[in-house]
Amino acid sequence: MIDMDFKLKIFKRDYTNDNSAWNHLRFAVVDLNKSEKYPSNFVSILPMRIDSEEKFPSTFTKFFGNKSLETARRLLNEALKIEDDSEIKEEIARRLNLLEPNPAIQIKCHVCKKFFQTQRSFKQKICPECIKRFSRQK
Repeated sequence: MIDMDFKLKIFKRDYTNDNSAWNHLRFAVVDLNKSEKYPSNFVSILPMRIDSEEKFPSTFTKFFGNKSLETARRLLNEALKIEDDSEIKEEIARRLNLLEPNPAIQIKCHVCKKFFQTQRSFKQKICPECIKRFSRQK
């Protein structure tokens, strides 16, 4: 792995249907020494969380081994420095937060689309500001 030049390639895909529109971000790890063009330089998808004691380790964890967490942080920090899109920057920051021990749970609000922290599980889908706004309207 000494002569490999790893970078993140972030793909933003927009989806629409009759009632709504949303996008999906994918973080691919590429090796620029293999090729400049994707997908021939593809290594793996960057997982949301890195856990060395997973029952079913990701391809990323298998490839980078005990350097997985360090590599993921480095790749995300490098991508954060060069990224211009504010939505992608927000997602990079959220993923960096997920790599911290005992991260606060961050969920995207279904109404305003902003990320918010919650102490609850993933059942809460609306941020406290939107909940207040809707409760005042009644």
